[in-house]
Amino acid sequence: MKATELLEEIRENLKDYPIEYLRNKVTDDRYKDPLTKQLAKYNSETWDEIFALNITEDYEIKDGVVENIKNDIDFYFDTYAGGDEETREFTKYISLYLALMAKRPLHPFGDNPAKDQVFIENGEYKCKTRIMSIKDENSLCRYCICKNAGFSFGF
Repeated sequence: MKATELLEEIRENLKDYPIEYLRNKVTDDRYKDPLTKQLAKYNSETWDEIFALNITEDYEIKDGVVENIKNDIDFYFDTYAGGDEETREFTKYISLYLALMAKRPLHPFGDNPAKDQVFIENGEYKCKTRIMSIKDENSLCRYCICKNAGFSFGF
């Protein structure tokens, strides 16, 4: 599949998502968890990026990888998240974009290895939990650009 085709599919499946709800989480005092706010900011900015993107040089993306990511997200939601279809589809298409087109981590990242779970260091994305999480059945870590941060971060 061409990147332009995948982008069209992603946009089609994200266009009706209530993105303002997600944007509002960033400043809403009812959400105390900083990770929730970080994730809302990262995902809403990614949503904006998807709808602003203009692919000038098309490229090929393997259909099998697209299907594997979709199936792995379905597995995760069927196993751990019940029937939240809206969040499932949002996660599916944001993840496809981040992993296959933007080539960025699936989780928000920072630049402080001491405090951030996912961080950028010397031009590489690193994740503290990837080394363990990649072993989970149908783990999305297989598609994430992050490298293992290693055991020096408290494992």
